[in-house]
Amino acid sequence: MQEPIEYKTKKHDENEERHYESELFHQKEEVHKQELKSLKKQIFISNLKVWIIGLILLAEIVLIGTYFKKIGIFGEVSSSINKVAVLHYNQEVTESYTTTVMEKLDEVREDETFKSVLFIMGSPGGSPTASEELSEYLKDFQEEMNITMYVESIAASGGYYIASAVKPLIANKNAIVGSIGVIMPHYNLGELAKKVGVEEDFMAAGKFKKPISMFAKIDEENRKYMTENLLKPTYDNFVASVANNRGLTKEDILAVAEGKIFIANVPEIQGVLVDEISSLYKVKKKIRASYKNEVDFVKVNLNEEESFFPSVKLDLDLDTSLSNLSMQ
Repeated sequence: MQEPIEYKTKKHDENEERHYESELFHQKEEVHKQELKSLKKQIFISNLKVWIIGLILLAEIVLIGTYFKKIGIFGEVSSSINKVAVLHYNQEVTESYTTTVMEKLDEVREDETFKSVLFIMGSPGGSPTASEELSEYLKDFQEEMNITMYVESIAASGGYYIASAVKPLIANKNAIVGSIGVIMPHYNLGELAKKVGVEEDFMAAGKFKKPISMFAKIDEENRKYMTENLLKPTYDNFVASVANNRGLTKEDILAVAEGKIFIANVPEIQGVLVDEISSLYKVKKKIRASYKNEVDFVKVNLNEEESFFPSVKLDLDLDTSLSNLSMQ
């Protein structure tokens, strides 16, 4: 029997409606999947950006930390509560360098984790005034913190002046010590000046205002004047300071002075210029033992950063010669 037309139409409409709802559901489901995928992508990109920014910041921190460590602001990282500052003085004695050393030691003194200083001397000498300044500083420094003085290679002239401020003075057996004396180099370019057509001309008031000229030999009168008023008093100060630093008489030091150099382990200077012969390894081992091996040796960076600006020097007659006055 054939179904009524009205019933067929109603059933057909229901099928169409279900099909439409199913399509609509699938469309909504697809849109939801796309939105979820897009959201995951955005989250991934956001996280990736955070990681990249974090890595960049970490890299910058490492670079900045490395730079500061290089210029000596942070120094070496130490995990021990007992730190020994290791300072290598391995340059000519100058006002600039000794000032840097004193500033670095001031920083060490202010850091409570530093317990002492290992001062490794390796200087051939230099400025008398700079030697005196650092010598007096080290004597004062020892009242608050212990210093171990070790001559690794050379402590000559101004270098020895500084090293003598600390007792006991320990040295490598092959180190060079002594050279207690003062020198002012002078070069006579007179003959060369004549050949190239250079003539010196100056004005001065006072007989001894210009006792030295690069274009002539030093005459006897000026030689005597410079010796008696500059070299001899500086030498006497040198000998007196070393004698005081070492707890000896001036005569004891004069016996090994006069510009003589010595290998550290020769018998005649034991107890005079040197107290003990050892090695850096043994010196460090002894320091470790005093702290029951719970100690870190931290190197103090003394390198000076070069300026962006060129240096300018002013030459005022005798100033050039005086700057060459050195303890050798």
